Amino acid sequence: MAKHIRTKRRTEKNGALQKVLKVLKWVGIGIGGLLAVIVIGFLTVFYTPFFPKARTQYVLMTLHTSNPWLATFFFSQETIDKIVEDNRVESPDGSTDIGMVKTNPPVSATTATTAATDTAGTDKTENPTTTVTKATTAATAPRTTAGGYHVTTIYEDAGMDILQMKESGYTARLIRVKDPSRVKLGLCENFMVKGKYGEKLPNMVSRLGAKAGINAGGFQDPGGRGSGNFPTYLCVKDYKILYADDQQKHNVIGFNKDNILVLGQFTNDEIVKNNIRDAVAFKPFLIINGKKAKFYGAAGGTDPRAAIGQTADGTVLLLTIDGRQLGMEGGSMRTITDIMWEYGAITAANLDGGSSTTMVLDGKLINKTCGPAGPRFLPNAWLVF
Repeated sequence: MAKHIRTKRRTEKNGALQKVLKVLKWVGIGIGGLLAVIVIGFLTVFYTPFFPKARTQYVLMTLHTSNPWLATFFFSQETIDKIVEDNRVESPDGSTDIGMVKTNPPVSATTATTAATDTAGTDKTENPTTTVTKATTAATAPRTTAGGYHVTTIYEDAGMDILQMKESGYTARLIRVKDPSRVKLGLCENFMVKGKYGEKLPNMVSRLGAKAGINAGGFQDPGGRGSGNFPTYLCVKDYKILYADDQQKHNVIGFNKDNILVLGQFTNDEIVKNNIRDAVAFKPFLIINGKKAKFYGAAGGTDPRAAIGQTADGTVLLLTIDGRQLGMEGGSMRTITDIMWEYGAITAANLDGGSSTTMVLDGKLINKTCGPAGPRFLPNAWLVF
């Protein structure tokens, strides 16, 4: 009897084990099939002529991350170079003619707030180029501009407003600051201190008492593990060159003593000679002296973007575009140039983008960053005081 019971139990265990093994077998087949589909999909996209746009976007996007090996692993350098060449941006020649900009008279943040309070109740206008004197964070009704952008004003005061554009494939936000003297380069708390980290933009804006800000220059980020407090290329603050790499000339994006946004390739000595008070270096330049860059193909591909510009009356434009998200791939260099042009920029330049793209108002993030950990640690930012 006992032997029969043991045999029965052994049979039951073996049966249960066989069921588990059968389930695992089908799970393995399912996983293997899924991997096969993924591999075939990759090979089809990357190595057949049927998906050139997807292949181009993948290469251009990964090259602009901290892991460019994701492109070089699948493609030869020759193929990558051709994709980059066919989708390049050629910046306008020359540097900023400062005589083309007549800056607005200074309006402090305090004056702007006071004016907004004193004029509460003033009628608004739907014209996006008209200054609104009533301070509000309530969004206005959407409107369509002459260029076809679907615009909502999400913040307004006497000296600054923020526009939001929801378009196919991206959402853009544009800060317009009438008085360019309010725009300054902010530095992270532990700027270029070894063993320390940079600063997330919401913290930087709050700590320095700024009203708003966007990210500015690039930073050293080997393998995506950079601390965020060491800039790349160039950093000028209060007329002092705090960092400059060994390039003979830098792609300078900065404000001079007259608060004019100056773009150009300058040596260190020329930076001093041109009285550049705050600057970073990045590329490409998008608009110089009212002349647009030339765009080829996908114009750098679609990504989260950031840019800075200035109109003929001195108004500063600070732009971000969200991307690398479901249903929102981002914008190309052509995209950000067209938005700057729509709002009157005669000078505009691309800033660090990708997962660094960040916009903050009153210490709070107002764009959607694409990084898994939220805003990145930054060495510097363009701040509005």
